[in-house]
Amino acid sequence: MSESYLEKEQVLDHLIQVIEIQEEISIIVEEKLCDTCERIDPDWLETRKLVVKHLKNLISTFKFSLNLPSNDLGIAALAAISALMQIRYGFSQVLVMLDMIRGETFAEVYLDSLTAIASKVRNQFSILKNLGKNSMKNPEAAKEDLEAIFKLEREIDEDNIVICRQITVATEGDSPFICYIMRKVVRELEHISDKLKECAEIIIDI
Repeated sequence: MSESYLEKEQVLDHLIQVIEIQEEISIIVEEKLCDTCERIDPDWLETRKLVVKHLKNLISTFKFSLNLPSNDLGIAALAAISALMQIRYGFSQVLVMLDMIRGETFAEVYLDSLTAIASKVRNQFSILKNLGKNSMKNPEAAKEDLEAIFKLEREIDEDNIVICRQITVATEGDSPFICYIMRKVVRELEHISDKLKECAEIIIDI
């Protein structure tokens, strides 16, 4: 093991690299979910390969843990890594669920809410990346970023409630397979949003 331990700014740089990869995944997920899925996507297999590549790259990106210091900075970095790893796992589950959407369509009555949630999760990644960059050089801007992430997390929770109500009304309580999968996707996106909020709280205190 190397005896060259990372400083605060270096830790933040490594965390931002991980966030950037996950942001790329969130963009792909958003684009896929915003499709009405009325037909099989001929490009999905290639797109899926890209997502898998990103997910694999995340493992090697976490290798900076070899150089984390054995102090409060190292503990905080470990907590951030844990949250980001759980986000990686969440995206892996979403990927499998997207594989199961074939030739079906999300009803327009709740498609807007689904699109909104996917878009807000993607925005959270972008803001979290900025928060990491601002936390050292512009603490006030970092605080604004944190509030923006909190706001989006609350909105995602509210959107999830709206979706559940809309599905119940639209299906008269008899939820078909596509609705079941969509609910699970939304729930996982909500969990990812929670972990993004947790990660933001950790990073701003590093």
